[in-house]
Amino acid sequence: MAWLQQAIRWFLPQEGRFFDYVADAAKAADEAARLFVELTKVDGRDARLVLVERIREAEHDGDKAMKDMADQLDATFVTPIDREDLYHLTGSLENVSDFISATANHLTVHQMDSLPEGSRELADILYKATRQCVEAVDALRTGNNADRIRALTRSIHYLEHEADVVFRLRLGDLFARERDAITLIKHKEFLEGLENAVDRCASVAKVIEAIVIKNG
Repeated sequence: MAWLQQAIRWFLPQEGRFFDYVADAAKAADEAARLFVELTKVDGRDARLVLVERIREAEHDGDKAMKDMADQLDATFVTPIDREDLYHLTGSLENVSDFISATANHLTVHQMDSLPEGSRELADILYKATRQCVEAVDALRTGNNADRIRALTRSIHYLEHEADVVFRLRLGDLFARERDAITLIKHKEFLEGLENAVDRCASVAKVIEAIVIKNG
């Protein structure tokens, strides 16, 4: 009956395996955000471009987690939580790293030699948000942590609001101060990219909240 036991193990939920992929996607976003903070602190185009490449590598890690999740969902009959929720959560986390990498790529595509005011503030907020995402995923994995998860998701939503405020203030300063139209457009898009990345963290929080309600 060894074959039957093996078949049963195959069809039963593989919690650790699935949540490994979710955690990998969260860690990729967190690493990309950490590197972006570092990018805002270094001087010189060459040093920044090195970090852009490292951010791109973190994004690829997020892409791999998404592919691994999709492959595992295709191969598994029963999942620990709804398969669409698993896919949506992993995809939401991947979106965070995608937005971070796309924003970092502005430095090469737009040949930016300087960063706009507010870059470090927004990067710091973004990194705090990705840290909260990692913790929320860990809490979701261990289960029976609904209160802890809600506290973390509320914190992420607060950080989204904080990023919105910083973005509006810095954008106003930019339009009041910058006289070169091309530079203004470059810096505006850069700040928008960071603010949008924080928004993607809030989207992750909403997915996690929905999962907790559905499985509570």
